[in-house]
Parts: sequence; structure tokens; C-alpha cells
Amino acid sequence: MGETVRAGRVPQAADREWWDAAPGAEVVFAGQLLIGIVLCFVLTPPSDDYGLGWGPGFGVLFFLLIAAVIVPVLLLGTAVLHALVFTRPALALSRRTGRWLAAPAYLLGASAACALLPWCAGAPYAASLAWIGGSSALPLLVAGLGLRGTRSTAFIGTWASVLSGVLASATLIIGLDLTDGAALGEFEPPRLVRAQYVGEWHGEDGGVVRLQEDGELVVENLPVDQHRVGGLDDVVTRCTAAGIWRERSADARFHRRAGVDLIVKDCAGWGRTWLVAGTVDRPELFQVVGDPDAGGLRILRRVTPAPRS
Repeated sequence: MGETVRAGRVPQAADREWWDAAPGAEVVFAGQLLIGIVLCFVLTPPSDDYGLGWGPGFGVLFFLLIAAVIVPVLLLGTAVLHALVFTRPALALSRRTGRWLAAPAYLLGASAACALLPWCAGAPYAASLAWIGGSSALPLLVAGLGLRGTRSTAFIGTWASVLSGVLASATLIIGLDLTDGAALGEFEPPRLVRAQYVGEWHGEDGGVVRLQEDGELVVENLPVDQHRVGGLDDVVTRCTAAGIWRERSADARFHRRAGVDLIVKDCAGWGRTWLVAGTVDRPELFQVVGDPDAGGLRILRRVTPAPRS
């Protein structure tokens, strides 16, 4: 049984049970994480799945399912761990010393120590300290004010949860409106004219493709798939040869991208159709190798010619 609180006296931290020692801290920190996740989702443009994904509609549905099931558990677990490391020790130190400055002093010291972890991984120390300390300030402030008030832990946690949800929803709606719903859209590959295909392209797994303005091409040391004689598996060989190329227009009816046909008769097993990906500044040509469900890709990236001295 806890000590009976005399009438007219404001409940102090010592009057509360262990879980009530930092009211609202976990919920506030979880709300900050939720808003951060929403901002990352809204501000991150859709990525190219090279035709191997399930489309933007499935992606949004999958995101909603993850958000409804897994995210709350991860947020709560992370928030409880954060309170155990930062908020609760800071308030306990302040209570034992009788000095309110002890709480922010402990918070700064703990943040400085934890900032060493991302710094060791290569992140800037000042930025890491600012992120860790800044995200810990609001939970400590709310918990400190909650200890000085007469409201119960359930009341503080409920209102913090509602406010966090409202702010996260507002962030999602406003962010999608400002970005014209870019995060929910489908990746748009660049539209290249003939002159942007001409040049040298390098493959991820080695090899060079040179597309010439007159429609001819040269491939050097490029990997191709050949069917093994007497078996069902494929082997990869290297080919150096010449051929021709031509543009391939997009077809909206079949959701087919624009690209090029690279015709190299002396390279047995060479896939002729390559589709456009990447960006206008860094265009790519790709093709799916083998079973589309397996996700095998070959990618060629345009190499910007070095300026002549």
C-alpha cells in the first residue's frame, strides 16, 4: 500500500508507483517516432522496382498492414527502452538530489554518451547529439509537468496518445497534399530522346556497351546466358562483338516502358530488349534475367564521357 496523500497536497513523485514515475514519457516518445515515420514515408519518393514489384496499390496496402500490426509494438518497445535509459533515471536523480537541474544535466550526459554509437559508425557527432538530446527533451518535460500535477497517469497517457495520433495524421495529410501524393504514386522512368542513348554504358557485372549515333553498337566482355548442352541450367559466358541498336517506344496499354533493342547476332543468349530506368541525369537500361519472380536483373548505367583536356 502506498502512503496516503493528505488532502490539499499535490501528489509528488514519491507518492506514485514505479510505472507512474514518468507519466506520459513513453507515449510522447512513441508519438515522436510515429511522426518521424510518417515524414519519411511522405517525403521519400517511390523507388523503381524494375517491373518486379506488385505495384503501388499493393505497396500502400502492405504499408498499412505493417503500420497496423508491427509498428505499434516496435514503437512501444522502443519508447519503454528510451524511458528506462533517459527519462526515468533523470527524474529519479532530480528527486533524490532535490534539484530540478539534475534532470536535464543527466539527459545531456546520457545523450552525449549514446551519441558515440552513431559517431563510431561514421555519423557526425554533433548531429547525433542534437537528434538524441532533442528527441528526449519533450518526454522529460511532459513527465516532469505530469509529476507536478494532480492528473492520473492514465489521463496523461491518454491525452498524449490522442495528441500524437492527431499530429501524425495531420502530418500525413498535409505532407501528401504538399507533395501531391508522390509517395503513393508510381515510379516514373525518365523519357530519353535518341541522343541520350548514344554513348558508353557499363554493366554492374562487368562489360561495356557502346551505342553509336549511326545505329551501330559494340559490346565488350559482356556476360550472356547460354543453355548448357544436355541440361536445364544456364551458364554465363562473356561476349565481345558488334551489332545494331534501335529505339523502342513505350506502350501504355501493356504498361511497357520505353527502351532500346540491342541486336548482337554473334552473342548467343544475349537478351535484345533493354528498358529505361534511373533518372534523366543518371539513366539506366535494364532487363530481367530468367524467372521474373526470382528478381534476376542486369543493369547498364550510362557513363558520362570525361571532358577533353
